Amino acid sequence: MDSSNIIDVNEGDFENTVINASENKLVIVDFWAPWCGPCKQLTPIMEKVAKENTDNFDLVKINIDENQQIAAQLRIQSIPAVFAFKDKKVVNAFQGLISEKDFIDFIEKSGGKKLKEDLSSFYSEIKNLIDDKKFIEAKDKILIFFTENTGDPIAISLYLECLLAQKEFQEIDDFVSSLDEEMKKNQEINKIIKKIKIVKDSKGSDSLETLLEKHNKDPKNVKILLKLAEYYFSSGEYENAFSFLLNNYSLDSEKVKKKLVYFFEALGNDHEATKTYRKQLSSLLFS
Repeated sequence: MDSSNIIDVNEGDFENTVINASENKLVIVDFWAPWCGPCKQLTPIMEKVAKENTDNFDLVKINIDENQQIAAQLRIQSIPAVFAFKDKKVVNAFQGLISEKDFIDFIEKSGGKKLKEDLSSFYSEIKNLIDDKKFIEAKDKILIFFTENTGDPIAISLYLECLLAQKEFQEIDDFVSSLDEEMKKNQEINKIIKKIKIVKDSKGSDSLETLLEKHNKDPKNVKILLKLAEYYFSSGEYENAFSFLLNNYSLDSEKVKKKLVYFFEALGNDHEATKTYRKQLSSLLFS
């Protein structure tokens, strides 16, 4: 589950976690059982919406096989059965499998705030603009988005990606300093902050030709090796950066591994380069 607003509850916790908690927040109670097929289909739908709206409602999950008394009190005859509690009473309910859209409608009709919309199409649009190097257009769209959606970590990371592509380092520094420490720890934002650091570190370094010349003269110099890898990475030449480090892994395995891991973190686990070269690093470590 991995979300503070998704809670497994039993009969002993029901009054505090559901009844009393519903005075301050909408509480959705999902009655399910391990043998219930529709329950298994509904669970990921509800958990996805709950994770996207942690401040809006709590999703409480109750296994009826282990908590039959509560199920009997609410006269549950089939599952999945979902109840909305607000101000210490049931305000809405449904039984059976429903779609994500219908579940969102159910939350809003039960007194929940308007839920966050699916922003995947917006993120895709911005990523496509960045890929097409239309950074100003991407930036403008994100700034409009910020007027109604503050604190969205993916949008913030994409905005920083635009600034980085345009090498707006002062604006980057000002924007990052305005973020609170918790926001900086967010996975998406932490990735781009690491990427920014790599680019900044390589900003004052020698040209590629000079670095290659230095490396050829002193191929065992680890400092030059790492600087060259940073240059490739900051230029978006990820294949060159990773290949170069892996091919010279034996020079100083600890420093090279540390740099590789930092590069992986800057790109994120889903990036193809991370997947490819992490496997190659594993092969070296366990060969």
